[in-house]
Amino acid sequence: MAGTKFTIPDGAQQALKERGYTPDSSMAGYIELWWQWYTRNAESGEVHDFYSVPYKVSQPAKDGGTSRIPKSRRRLSLDPAARACQEWASLMLNEDTVISVEEPKANDWITEWADTNDFWPTGQQLVERAFATGTGAWALAPNIAVRDEDTKLRLRSYDARMIVPLSWDDEGVTECAFCSEVHVDGKAMCQLQIHSVGELGTYTIETLLFDSEGDPVNPEDHGMIGKWDSRCATPTFGIVKPAIGNALVDSSPYGMAVFHRALAGAVQGVDIAYDAMMQEVKLTEAMVFMDESMVDVRSSDGKFVPVPLGEDDRKFVTLAGDGNSNLYEVYSPQIRTEPLRGALEVALAEFGDQTGFGKDYFALDKSGGLRTATEVSSDNSALMRNIKKHENELRRAIQRVAAALITCARIHCGADVEEDFGAISVQFDDSIITDTQAEKAMMLDEIAAGVVPKWMYLEHFYGMSEDEAKQEVGITVDDGGF
Repeated sequence: MAGTKFTIPDGAQQALKERGYTPDSSMAGYIELWWQWYTRNAESGEVHDFYSVPYKVSQPAKDGGTSRIPKSRRRLSLDPAARACQEWASLMLNEDTVISVEEPKANDWITEWADTNDFWPTGQQLVERAFATGTGAWALAPNIAVRDEDTKLRLRSYDARMIVPLSWDDEGVTECAFCSEVHVDGKAMCQLQIHSVGELGTYTIETLLFDSEGDPVNPEDHGMIGKWDSRCATPTFGIVKPAIGNALVDSSPYGMAVFHRALAGAVQGVDIAYDAMMQEVKLTEAMVFMDESMVDVRSSDGKFVPVPLGEDDRKFVTLAGDGNSNLYEVYSPQIRTEPLRGALEVALAEFGDQTGFGKDYFALDKSGGLRTATEVSSDNSALMRNIKKHENELRRAIQRVAAALITCARIHCGADVEEDFGAISVQFDDSIITDTQAEKAMMLDEIAAGVVPKWMYLEHFYGMSEDEAKQEVGITVDDGGF
């Protein structure tokens, strides 16, 4: 369980089989591969072989000849796979994202909960890992302990390595298990939480614990309730996936990493070009060739004693008998900046195109690789189309967990919220791909001209419900005036 390589223990897999489930492992190999490219951390396999560049060095052999010793160096990298996931997460989810509910009490509760529980910053991390491994999830993890009578609601985040879909169809996953490493009473354990539909048609969360050896542990011995009925008829989790069809395994509940199609060429192309450019810089550093008289010093007994040069020193002794009369000479080869820069730009353009950003997103001559809102909206229609597709997938996951949170808060925590709280909407901050200030100015002009009602401005830009927005501008709910 420890370290960067998380695996679900055999004991957890067996527990699911004993309950009649057959865990789907058809995507396990791809998920492991994506994680290795995302972290650039692999002890063997294609990721290790690509980033470990072999070479040989010569050294004197015992027989008087020369032997070649194999060595390797780490290929320099721009972390393209991780960069793509980070960029998508920052584009899609931030503190300006708004969840709103039709009924005011429920709306106030979910807004306060999201702010106090750092939902947006942690959610951005979830999106990053979901896009790296193809699948992520929020799952309700109520603090329901035997020793604590108060029930507190929280969400846990998981990536594909920790998610085991149990029941699914074309409309999505309906039952799911989530496995993670937890520390209970000072001990590292594996926790398996099964979200399934109970006999009454509501979702039940069953918690199982396994020790470091994979053996089952009674959760109630550590103050946890083993089985809890949420009394919620809607799913108590939300699955997050990139809006990319899974072309690897038919009918799989898992998604596909956002950079998968770029693995065959563009990801490696970016790092090959970047590594070549940096190696060129190193190899074209100035070198100083000196006569032996500049290096050797005469000792007290009349012998020449050479002064050793450092391993990273750029000073070299001229070859004996080369006829060089200079005491020293500086050699500074010309660096091939432009052709290498061109190769990197081509690789970055292809990488941006294959990961859905468009060819200009990672341009070297742009600050940070990003363009202004006006430039993006006018020149990069591919980015705008793809971000909307990804947002639609993410919106459904947020709506699911928000509905479960509000329902459980009313039933189990005594929250003063409406039982029928209405539709949940999620408004994303698209200021990076759209000129939000220009849109606001245009709507204000339309309001001044009497074309658009005032309340619509608050509804569109501040996430208020229609009734709240109308009350805010001083008109009754039934009054349709401007």
